[in-house]
Amino acid sequence: MSLFNSNLNSFGIDFSDRSIKVAQIKKNNNKLQIYAYGREDIQRGLIVNGEIKEKEEVVKLIKKTLLNSKINQIKSKSVIYSIPEPKGFIRVMEIKRVGEKDIEDAVRYEAQQLFPINMEDSYMDWQVLPEKNNKKGTMKILVAVVSQQIVDSYSSVLKDAGLKPMAAEIESIAITRSLINKNQSARPILVIDLGRDRTSFIIFKNPTVQFTASIPVCGEEIIKAVSGRMNISEKKSEKIIKECGLIFKDDCKDVYRAIQPSLYEMIRYISKLINFYKEHYKLESDISKVIICGGEAKIPGMSSFLSLRVKKEVEKGNPWINIIPSDKKEVPPISRNDSMVFVTVLGLALRGVEDF
Repeated sequence: MSLFNSNLNSFGIDFSDRSIKVAQIKKNNNKLQIYAYGREDIQRGLIVNGEIKEKEEVVKLIKKTLLNSKINQIKSKSVIYSIPEPKGFIRVMEIKRVGEKDIEDAVRYEAQQLFPINMEDSYMDWQVLPEKNNKKGTMKILVAVVSQQIVDSYSSVLKDAGLKPMAAEIESIAITRSLINKNQSARPILVIDLGRDRTSFIIFKNPTVQFTASIPVCGEEIIKAVSGRMNISEKKSEKIIKECGLIFKDDCKDVYRAIQPSLYEMIRYISKLINFYKEHYKLESDISKVIICGGEAKIPGMSSFLSLRVKKEVEKGNPWINIIPSDKKEVPPISRNDSMVFVTVLGLALRGVEDF
């Protein structure tokens, strides 16, 4: 199963425990266009921690999502799908320079030491990175490793839905393809995917992802904290969070106090992550900025809160940056705020387009 090679004319499908999202991008006269997109909620228990538990029901939902896609109906059978971040591992490693025929053995040996996963039960893919700034006698390799069981289960459910899986892709690669302009600064960028079930951290340094990590601090935890403190239902808690955000005044003070412990745990982790990366990857320059995405990035005041605490520029991600040029006055079919939840699937869709 390919983890890196491009596949043209494919659409993207992004699985999570909460929803299935699809998107297809087409290229007409060297211009990218969003051809179709769609989203369907998943009943609790069908996918748990990234593992498919109810195959037949997921197949039905895939077909429903494609049938109900907006703008156009997706009719392509070729699909690129996401592997949830905790189920895959991706790193940039530096190895001694070897001949082309010996690279895979050298990479596999290093991966066995680096990744907490049985390599015999995993798929591995790798790419040699450009030579710039490499130490003499070494080469940098981008390596992705994913569980065979996870990949095969997703591939099987897609085939049962009548589709042809062309590639699997770890979420972090799709996310950075979606959010980071190809002409971006060479300085490192931290991307934070604030999801309902987890928060993922991605450090990107041109031209690729360098390091990823995840923690269980997430939207679900925040909702439960507000629900418990204010003695209200989780549904009402979610509504109040959207209204109050991180505003510390009047009736919103209790919301802020409930959310605060989770947010400060996240801040502590960000600091540890940046320090770890500096130490182990010998950064020539500090993290230049932070980009946030995911459903919880929509919480009012989130970017300002993080910016003040981590002392970095923090911005909401723009998944249209590589689709609609900034000099064009086109309006995306999904608003900037609502598109926060489509970041991964738009990145997958871009992979099906030449030059991405």
